[in-house]
Amino acid sequence: MLIRNAYEDVISFESLRQAEHDVSLGKTNRATVLAYEWNLEDHLFESHDRLERMDFPDIEYKSFMVYEPKPRRIIYTDYNSKIIERALYNYLNPKLSKGLITDTYSCVKGRGQLAAMLRLYAWFQMLARSRETWYYQKLDVRKFFYRIDHDILMNEILPKKISDQRVNDLIGHYICNDKVPFGLRVTDNPQTVKREDMLYDVGIPVGGGLSHTIGNLVLDYAVDQYAKRELGLKYYIRYMDDIIYLGTDKKLMREQKKLIEDRLAAIHLKLNNRCCLRPISNGCEFVGNRIFTDHVILRKSTTLRMKRHLAYKKAQYDAGLISKQKYMDTVQSYKAMLSHVDAKELSRKLWSVYDLPKEGDNPSMNYETLCLEQADMIETLVKQNKCLLQELAQFTEVDTEEKRLEELERSANEPTSITNSADGNLHPDIY
Repeated sequence: MLIRNAYEDVISFESLRQAEHDVSLGKTNRATVLAYEWNLEDHLFESHDRLERMDFPDIEYKSFMVYEPKPRRIIYTDYNSKIIERALYNYLNPKLSKGLITDTYSCVKGRGQLAAMLRLYAWFQMLARSRETWYYQKLDVRKFFYRIDHDILMNEILPKKISDQRVNDLIGHYICNDKVPFGLRVTDNPQTVKREDMLYDVGIPVGGGLSHTIGNLVLDYAVDQYAKRELGLKYYIRYMDDIIYLGTDKKLMREQKKLIEDRLAAIHLKLNNRCCLRPISNGCEFVGNRIFTDHVILRKSTTLRMKRHLAYKKAQYDAGLISKQKYMDTVQSYKAMLSHVDAKELSRKLWSVYDLPKEGDNPSMNYETLCLEQADMIETLVKQNKCLLQELAQFTEVDTEEKRLEELERSANEPTSITNSADGNLHPDIY
């Protein structure tokens, strides 16, 4: 499917307004969001006008590290750039997803981690009943997001899917920025690498609004279509850069792996050393689970992360820093996840410690701490939005004066009665 004449739809006011709504969900009390939404229409029309002139707004990049499940440097942009990226995502991703193979998962509606796990588990259950010995070949692309070649992406991959050059230029502005390096060498560690050692001609921002969509396009172009159409792999599944395919001939599967390696090398990507070829009866680690032919369990690392996170949330709740509802949202999400795997004993141990009674709320809610947090947030808003608050103060003064005048006028028009006081004098009573 080739996407044509999409630019006007992407940058339309309605598209940007919907994108802003999507980006702001759960963040409406943040200073940057409040400041942007104070003059929302003006900001959106300004972005629309600049994009219409192909005058792309400047981007401000920031980053932070995450360490689970593995160290990654997450890069994010300023609020206005997030909105434009989201507008691109909202328009392009549903259309591009239609061209992906059925068993591509991640960043596709209805095809997340759970769907990927259930699909592979169903294959294992079915093939275990056959008389042949089945094997799985697991592949993982080395530093995938950090090694995507900009030249190949912009000149080979995107033009095959999107014919509107203006859309491709806008995508390139956000993922192939020549002012900020996103790439790493194969031997670099994201946790320790210095910015001056990062590369400009490879890599896309991990955490950007388009990173997973672009990742799907790259591997669909290099591997997915080739594996299904040329190699004829019936049992082939991919979750982002984790690839698994099944077969009965180990020699043939090794040859197929070599062919896939050659395809990746053509776009300057490599497999890492965690690739393996094993019988399906040994179990296969995939999307945080270990999948066997008759049951599924959580990976040990997944279990440890769950316990740490629950302990952290429980400590927050006991200290009164979060409400019972927020804490129980975390508990219920983990209960739902455990309901799809064999974890009865783990569930019993976890919920005997971390579950809460259904009635009542936390008696030790530390309201003083909550008020201090709110005071800090207000102080931040005052610093960043002085003009906004001054205008609000003016409106408040006018509103207060109008109310005072209305109250005096109402008092003058109200009926009165005369009563005798204790001193024998007459005094008016106002009803």
